[in-house]
Amino acid sequence: MHFSVRLPLLLAVATSLAHAQTVPPATPPDDSVSLENVVVTASPYARSQAELTSATTVLGGRELLLRQQPTLGETLAGQPGVSSSYFGPGASRPVIRGLDANRVRVLQNGTDTIDASSTSPDHAVSVEPFLVKRIEIVRGPASLLYGGAAVGGVVNVIDHRIESELPENTFSGTIDSRYDTNTNGYATGGSLDVALAPNRETKSGFVLHLDGFRREADDVEVPGFADPSNPASRGHIPNTQLDADGGSIGLSYVNPDFNAGLNYNGFNTTYGVPNEPSVEIELRQRRYDFSADYNRDFGIFTGARAKFGVADYQHTEFEGGVSGTVFTNKGYNGRVELLHGPLAGFTGAFGAEVGFSDFSAVGAEAYLPTSDTQNLALFVFEEAKTGAFTWQAGARYEHRAIDADAFDSVLFLNGLDPTRTYAARSDDRDTLSLSSGVIYTLNPDYSLAFSLTHTTRAPNAQELYADGPHIGTDAYEVGNASFDNETALGAELSLRKTRGFVTGALTVFANRFDGYIFLQDTATPVVFEDPDGIPGSGDEETLPEFRFVQRDALFYGVELETVFHLHDEPGHTLDLRFNIDHTRASEIDGPDLPRIPPVKGLVALDWGFAAWRAGIDVQYAAEQRNRAPGETPTDGYALLGVSAGYRWQTNPVTYDFFVRGSNLTDESARNASSFANIKDIAPLPGRAITFGVRASF
Repeated sequence: MHFSVRLPLLLAVATSLAHAQTVPPATPPDDSVSLENVVVTASPYARSQAELTSATTVLGGRELLLRQQPTLGETLAGQPGVSSSYFGPGASRPVIRGLDANRVRVLQNGTDTIDASSTSPDHAVSVEPFLVKRIEIVRGPASLLYGGAAVGGVVNVIDHRIESELPENTFSGTIDSRYDTNTNGYATGGSLDVALAPNRETKSGFVLHLDGFRREADDVEVPGFADPSNPASRGHIPNTQLDADGGSIGLSYVNPDFNAGLNYNGFNTTYGVPNEPSVEIELRQRRYDFSADYNRDFGIFTGARAKFGVADYQHTEFEGGVSGTVFTNKGYNGRVELLHGPLAGFTGAFGAEVGFSDFSAVGAEAYLPTSDTQNLALFVFEEAKTGAFTWQAGARYEHRAIDADAFDSVLFLNGLDPTRTYAARSDDRDTLSLSSGVIYTLNPDYSLAFSLTHTTRAPNAQELYADGPHIGTDAYEVGNASFDNETALGAELSLRKTRGFVTGALTVFANRFDGYIFLQDTATPVVFEDPDGIPGSGDEETLPEFRFVQRDALFYGVELETVFHLHDEPGHTLDLRFNIDHTRASEIDGPDLPRIPPVKGLVALDWGFAAWRAGIDVQYAAEQRNRAPGETPTDGYALLGVSAGYRWQTNPVTYDFFVRGSNLTDESARNASSFANIKDIAPLPGRAITFGVRASF
């Protein structure tokens, strides 16, 4: 079902109805770079960034409007400590402090996305950034609330599809449209909230939510040759076209003491795979989400909240228009939290999380078996304040069980092994993670935060059982069913300044892994029979062998994010932003680890006067000299960007017009945190100018 065909018509009707209102809408929020933004992801209680031991980033308002890209990874790639697993415009996942995939958990309104994005860099995240209202990033171990799969961090995408407050007006929402010169691409869509039978005195009633979008784009344009060995790649990256649409419908009941809602949404995207010119991926997800909050005292508790999502995900890899391998993931994820008031000087929450995934890869190039994964977790989070100190601590116990079906790997022809056949297997693990931290308020302007975490992560089905050719990495991947649990001891120290001429934070961190699991190039070519060919016909393919290995490793680095408030008066601001971050990662007494981002940063000047906004920025990345064995070099680059915007308010609609130029010098840039098979043939986009308008009512 193509949601975007019907929903924009409803949104247009709602806009015309909204003109009959007499109460003007609130000005859309503008989340500036500040440590005072409220974060709901890192703690059971909403806290400002300065009140959390973890380093956080909040992206919303006009900043998010300007930074939105077709994928979540590229939308966030310029944030402190964040890069991406760039696989062209169709697929990209966030990389935080050099950690990605199964160590960075991506959430949609607090629950798992339930897709296949963590299994391969060519698999898209099933979240459309175009409809997002706000994104919260927790950098560093967030395993206490979200499990070992969040040892690198958490990205929580918030879209307000289930409302928790009564809108000020009967009709409210947004309509967005934008055009991009690089890909000749456009995106359009919007959202609508309708207050049904509202009681303004009690702030209660029902809220109907609708949203929808449509996105199309041609191949990405780049300077020179995308792949120097391919003459056909001059000026563009072949097979990077994109076509996506989706939408949702939901109903919520809200009042100050209790709110609950249900939403149904669908997401569809079809995109080309640049490392396989004839391959196109068609993705489809259908999802139900339920959320409820109870905000009154009962017994020792001060409130409760519950979230639950169930999804049916499928993507098919078409080769030359013929259906090939099909990936499916049918599952659910839910959590319950009970918040309590002061107990022996502590406030906090007790919680539980459940999850289930029925994952399968069926087809000629299925490289891992069908498997069921079940997760059950119990956690506690506590906080206490004593004078200038705020103490935070907690623990999480998790049980993970995997049941994998029997599996046959493809037939080898190079003498390594004539065949590998596996019977059904199972793997049950128990893990315990602990966290503690303290925030010391030096004075009203400065604070010092320190945290210490011990995280345990159980290996997933791919790391245990993979054995076959993987199109996403252009490698023959082999897992190891005898892996131990992966443990990490992490420490983080942050100095923060929240007021004055200069605001920002300086953070240093380190993670020491025992048994870190990663894909290592064995420098061994694997010759195997083409799974699409006729057995015994001699139709062969060759891929490099990559094995999952387990090594002790050390990650450490530094992040600096500052804002110089050069001019700060009501209605007139001028800010100079400067960010820089660096992560080093290597085996203990061994070589560097693969796909680690280099030193990178941002210098930006932002100006605002009344309804006008303008800015200029340079995003830069150094040459990556610390490479794993066999990794190809990655040159440094600097990308120039310029933006301008104007806000025009008419009763009851507020219009935001904007234009942004990206990579205006048309510089060739390649992403060090991508797999080599993509980095060397698919550079980042060349010069682009994006025009857009948002109408809020």
